[in-house]
Amino acid sequence: MKKRTLMLIGLLLCFAIAAATLSGCSSKSNSEPKQQPSSQGQNNSSEGSGGTKEPAKPVELRVEVFDRGTPGQTPVDNNYWTKWIQEQFGDKNNVKLTFVPCPRSQEVEMLNIWMSTGDAPDICLTYDVATVYKYYKEGGLADLTDALNKYGQQLKEFLGEELLAYGQYDGKQYAIPAKRVIQARTGTFIRKDWLEKLNLPVPETTEQFYNTLKAFKEKNPGNVDKVVPFAMTADVDYMAYGFFETFLEDVPDKDYYVKYRLFLPGWKEGARFLNKMYNEGLISPEFPLDKDGKMMDQDIVRGYVGAYGGNYDLALRNVPGHNNNLKKNIPGAEFIPCDPYTNVHTGQHRKELYNPTGIRIIVPKTSQAKADAVIEYLNWMADPQVLFFLQFGEEGVHHTIVDGLPKLQAVEGEKMMPSLQNIDYTLIVNGIYLADKEKTIKANAFSYPGNEHLYESAYNLAMRGGYVNPGAGLIPTEAEAKYGKVLDDKELEIYAKAITAKPEDFDKVWDSLIQEYLAAGGQEVLDQRAALWDEMYGK
Repeated sequence: MKKRTLMLIGLLLCFAIAAATLSGCSSKSNSEPKQQPSSQGQNNSSEGSGGTKEPAKPVELRVEVFDRGTPGQTPVDNNYWTKWIQEQFGDKNNVKLTFVPCPRSQEVEMLNIWMSTGDAPDICLTYDVATVYKYYKEGGLADLTDALNKYGQQLKEFLGEELLAYGQYDGKQYAIPAKRVIQARTGTFIRKDWLEKLNLPVPETTEQFYNTLKAFKEKNPGNVDKVVPFAMTADVDYMAYGFFETFLEDVPDKDYYVKYRLFLPGWKEGARFLNKMYNEGLISPEFPLDKDGKMMDQDIVRGYVGAYGGNYDLALRNVPGHNNNLKKNIPGAEFIPCDPYTNVHTGQHRKELYNPTGIRIIVPKTSQAKADAVIEYLNWMADPQVLFFLQFGEEGVHHTIVDGLPKLQAVEGEKMMPSLQNIDYTLIVNGIYLADKEKTIKANAFSYPGNEHLYESAYNLAMRGGYVNPGAGLIPTEAEAKYGKVLDDKELEIYAKAITAKPEDFDKVWDSLIQEYLAAGGQEVLDQRAALWDEMYGK
């Protein structure tokens, strides 16, 4: 009996020791940090207590998408393309994508609202670099550096170090800049049929252009109720860029960056020339009121306008469709591209180009935990096959192959593209992208049905004598972030009041408004730009 009792005690001690050992191992294991797996290649199931596998909770990724109000479009947040993206990326990587619409014309306003309320999508978009920098300075952006290095190899190769640098602050990646395929920025268009009726050549100099506009007004070759020789909107520096470039003096890179636009030598003389044209009745009489360009669009398609400036492809697009809509109203009428502005100092056809970046992709600080999934999404998009499908869709449906190049064709209904070339779903690139530059230009021409014959000429003229702002790679100053909107509005006011003033009052009006501009924060911008340039490049 005693032996049996001792054996029982011994067994109990053994069990106790074994249990303590197992408990210690379990405790040590639980105390070690576990690495959170990313969405890429993530196991879509987890082991339950009963040994059964349960689906892992997907990463929820909210992605901003621009709504351009394209006629007949399917909802930008729920269509053929969003479903395809979900199936091809989301389902395969345990990510649930939700697309959040934003009116294209309100991108900055909506971003500000979202950021202030904490309701911003995980992926936000903006072309406004000053806005990006403002949120960086306020600590409102997620740091994407580690995620990009871990999961963005294909994306890094596609964009390149030089391009990625545009989204870096203090050596960290806070924005992903898209690749801008087309750097052509501005163009000028003139009525070919009006030139032919008056037996006039396509103007090649500023003086020829001015004389042609005078002939349009005096002779009314279109026999219309009113003639607008040169159409313009409130966005003067963009719509009439060539008149400023005509008088612009050559300055060092630092001066060009610091004094950009209003304070560059010769800029005021460009405005003075526009004042002369306005008082001679050669410019849209109510241009300061046309803040959204709708008045100009109407005058163009009604056949009142002889020439105008703006985007290098503005006359050729289907939206707003100046050429195509004009031809519906006036058969035989057509705008053709021209490049009439010659600089009085050099004789060159100079014009500023876009820098090589497009839209900025940012992630709010509140979505820092989703940085890996964001980069994985953009990295997936950099796959040549993925990018090609998003831009060109299905062969035989969205495109055909012509001369070895994909040619987009109009598609209505469920499979239509809500934006040209699906630009709002191909976030990492602005414009059709093919590895060969010449093929890219020819493929882009296909996107302007009815105006393909004019596209290459418009592009080449827009690139002739082109240059990139030497300060394009610099971060916006704090003053720009603070006063940017106020100063932009003030600049438009300067143009509106100075150009419409009586010629004898031009200097007084311009100079007094310039002083108001400087007092409204303009001087701080100039001072900080000069200091930033010296810091980056030396005095």
